[in-house]
Amino acid sequence: MNAMQQHMIDVYRAAQRGEAGPPLPGTGDVRALRELRDWRRFEAVVTPPADRLPARGLLRAVRALLGRRTPVSAPVGHRPHPRQEVRENAPHIGGSPAQCG
Repeated sequence: MNAMQQHMIDVYRAAQRGEAGPPLPGTGDVRALRELRDWRRFEAVVTPPADRLPARGLLRAVRALLGRRTPVSAPVGHRPHPRQEVRENAPHIGGSPAQCG
């Protein structure tokens, strides 16, 4: 059973009892990440450097989690930023394969 199905069961159960339903799954995720970031910043100020936990593992895990999202396709008629455009007339830096010998 996934989180959404469990949430629907919990909402139904709360409605039967006349209670308020639980929040949607993932509602507090951003808040929790911000609180974690704020705690790490606070810890960096009040804790000596030798006693701090390394943050690299945490940062890698968050970046890997956020990096797994599927990219959103560009809207129809969207042009890339001028710096990202590939110029057709620009000379190739390495030359053509025939020129490389």
